[in-house]
This record gives sequence, C-alpha cells and structure tokens, in this order.
Amino acid sequence: MSADPEATTVQEAAAPAATPGSSPAVGPTAGPAGPLHDRCSDETVVLSTHGLTKDFKRLRAVDNLDLSVCRGDVFGFLGPNGAGKTTTIRLIFGLIYPTSGHAQVVDHRVPEQRQQALRHMGGFVDDPVFYGNMTARRNLRMLGRMNGFVTEERITEVLEMVGLSERGGSKVGGYSHGMRQRLGIALALIHGPELIILDEPTSGLDPQGMKDVRELIRELGRQGTTVFLSSHLLHEVELVCNRAAIVRKGRLVAQGPVSQLHPTSNAVKVLTRNQGKALEVLRGLLGPTGVKEDEEYLVVEAGEELVPEMVRRLVADQVDILAVVPAIEQGLEDMFLELTAREEEEERR
Repeated sequence: MSADPEATTVQEAAAPAATPGSSPAVGPTAGPAGPLHDRCSDETVVLSTHGLTKDFKRLRAVDNLDLSVCRGDVFGFLGPNGAGKTTTIRLIFGLIYPTSGHAQVVDHRVPEQRQQALRHMGGFVDDPVFYGNMTARRNLRMLGRMNGFVTEERITEVLEMVGLSERGGSKVGGYSHGMRQRLGIALALIHGPELIILDEPTSGLDPQGMKDVRELIRELGRQGTTVFLSSHLLHEVELVCNRAAIVRKGRLVAQGPVSQLHPTSNAVKVLTRNQGKALEVLRGLLGPTGVKEDEEYLVVEAGEELVPEMVRRLVADQVDILAVVPAIEQGLEDMFLELTAREEEEERR
C-alpha cells in the first residue's frame, strides 16, 4: 500500500521557534461578527486571520474571515458541512492561495512566509494518510525526518502521548480508523509545534473512538498545547474547547469563550395545574410566539419585569401555579441555531 502523506499531513522544518508566553488574555466586546466577539492580547496571538477570503469561480467559500486564537487555547472552529472550515485550514497551511486577506501564525504571514509559519504548526487536513505496509514507528520515523531530525526517544514519547505505545510495532494497515487518527496527531506533535490544527479528527469514529480522541485533545490542552479543532459537532466543541468561532457560508457568525456562547433570551419555565388554560392566558399577555410548550412546562420569553405581571394574570384567571423557574441554561447548539437563523433572516431582507 502506498500513500501521499504530504497531501493530508502538513509539517515543515524541525523545531518550534517561539517560546511559550503568558496565559491568554481575552475580553469579549461587541463587534460586527455577532453578539459576542473577543480577541487575544497581541502577545498571546498564535494564529489569526485577517479579512481572509477565498473564491472558487462563483462560490465564495471563505468570506472576510477574522479569527484570533490565543496561546493555550483549545479553539473550536464550528460550522455545518460546507461552511468553509476545511478551505480555511488549507489557507492557513498555505496549501491554497487566498483571493484576498491573509493568515498569520505567530509573526509570519501566510502565504508570503509559509515556510517560516509551518515551523510553528503541525496537523492534518481531512484524514491523515500513512503507509499501511509499515509499522507506526517506521511511519513516524520516515515522515518525521522529511521535516527535520527525529530521535527514537521522541517517537516513543509521542506514541505514548496518543496511547499507541503498545501498537507502535504493528503495521498501520491493521489499524482502526480511530488509531489512524491518533497516529495522525502523533505525527503532528513529532516536532513539538506550538499549534496543532486538526480537521474533523473524530469524523467516522465509533463512540469509543470519539471519546478517546476527545480525551487526547483535552490532555493536549491541559499540557499547554494550542489546538485549533475544526468540527461540525456542537456537543464536541462544548466538551473539549475553551473558545470557539461559529461560521456559516464562510462568514464568521460569533467568536468567544464557549461558556459565553449561549442564547441571549431570558426564558422562564412555568408549571401549573391547568397548562392549557395557562397557555391561553400567557399568549394573551405575550402574543402567540412568546410562549412555547416544552414537555410538561411552558417556556416563556419574559424578563424579570414581566414575571410578576405574568403571575398576577394567571392568579386572576384562577390558574394554580406550581412553579416558575429559570429555563435550564441552553447550550452552544441553541446559540448556533439562533445566530444562523438571524443570518438567514438578514439575507432574506
């Protein structure tokens, strides 16, 4: 079996050039990218894009994209299939040229200073490809030395990091898809880069394989490695990332700490002895779209100032109230749906 590793695994030069800096310093601010937009302080930026745009004939795959990845981030690059995520990664690696704008890795612009930038990066686009008739250790030895000297000790170290130390002597042709993904991460780590870029690393894996790769990414983050993780899985980003950007049709929708990427509404849940009558009363107060049914509860889009009036109306109509509680905090999926719906509405206008 033969392969073309250069097409899917991207590394050049031997050693990382910059020294680790301080912890990320970020602060969310209002901005054109959406309701939440934050940036790293200048000294902590490892990866950024500036007006990055890529056109393919009549298709604009990446549209004026501005990202900031701080040192130490596990940064989620989130969007549906076809959102431009893989094209963005190819632009960052310098595998294709932008129509306008540029990426920057530490102090090096891409594509102008691609070779210098790649000294700070490791990773893969799409699925990593290896020589199936060779062992994992031999693959790492040969592919790693294409970009600089690699010691046997370092090969042992990265195999241990990705949980493949006991299978390092096995031929890669017998590996599962999940093991190949982990071996791809090992190759990305071989020269100790500051930044690891992973394109859908859990794609096609079974639940256990997905869990193993996610735990590996979390561990890299705990060790201080900056990880740029492309994914279309909202739950995955919430599990492993501290910051994220949401993209749709090549455009940045929102960017910020994952803990703050939540819907902006102030919903409460209402439980009464007569939910049918309560629904009628509350829709009379708030309109037909102000109240939704969620299993046994009514979910009301009402701020603190409306809750007392809502309670008074229900009591006046002799509806016994059992509970009025804040809605359970909604996650990144709700934020994604809210923001993309807003984008679609703006497009229609």
